[in-house]
Amino acid sequence: MNEIMVIAARAADAPVPDAQTRELLGHGRALADAAGGVLSVIAWGPDAAALARACGAYGADRGYVCDGEQLAAPTTDMAVAVLRAAVAAGAPRLIMSAASFRMRDITAALAADLACGHIAGATDIRPDGDQLLVTRPSHGGNVINTVACAGLAVVAVRKQSFAEASPGAARAVALVTLDVPMTSRTRVIARRPRAGAVNLGDAAIVVSGGRGLGSPEHYHALIPRLAAAFGGAWGASRAIVDAGWVPYDHQVGQTGKTVTPKLYVACGISGAIQHLAGMRSSRVIVAINKDAAAPIFRVATYGIVGDVHEIIPLLIAELESRR
Repeated sequence: MNEIMVIAARAADAPVPDAQTRELLGHGRALADAAGGVLSVIAWGPDAAALARACGAYGADRGYVCDGEQLAAPTTDMAVAVLRAAVAAGAPRLIMSAASFRMRDITAALAADLACGHIAGATDIRPDGDQLLVTRPSHGGNVINTVACAGLAVVAVRKQSFAEASPGAARAVALVTLDVPMTSRTRVIARRPRAGAVNLGDAAIVVSGGRGLGSPEHYHALIPRLAAAFGGAWGASRAIVDAGWVPYDHQVGQTGKTVTPKLYVACGISGAIQHLAGMRSSRVIVAINKDAAAPIFRVATYGIVGDVHEIIPLLIAELESRR
């Protein structure tokens, strides 16, 4: 039971591990080394074997692979069938995945199928004798839970909880081919991305605006342009979404999107608890607000006290001059 398994996700343009898979591989390697165990990846879909081999540069020893076009976007029960076959072929102590909406569904179904523990939204996993201690924030980050897992644990990990593994000398990944019947109780007949939808959850940089901008005209004149200068996405507080300034797709907060970018810039946002719940895990937070006592400054890495209408144009000009 010293095997650590990582559910691998590929980058958008090649069969190589994406950023969060590299995070999981880095932490998984440390856990496996501490236990004298093996780090494995589970990969499915087209080029599954190539993805598993590519994980060797980030510490993987073994790859459980299930190839096939029908697994390019599997239903939950198809994905669980692949994962169940990997568990049967190995001896895992821990199975880690990204805490995306899709993987939360799949990992919960897998844990129910295996009758084992499941923790979603974890930010840390560490050994403690014969058990694992898993940290998971709740209640908007105001409560930090520590869950002790004595047996097999399936854990969905929040983005940017661990440092990304750096590529090193590629290990020879031992491949185990999984023969899984591709049957499903559901059938996807069409996929239609919603026009104008924004994927804030995957953005490395998010710039958000709030009521301090004064009007929807000021918001749209400043926030999208500042986000473009940073090369990021633009978000909003609940107050201005409710006021009709910005579509709901851009809302950051407890009832909107939870984001964990490398950089979060809050412009004219006071920092209500609901908003902080959706962005306080960002790696670097920059707050711009004319109220020096605004709650946003309590979580900010850097704070700028001043008028957003004066500061944002200066930031845009500086960023655009450096491009």
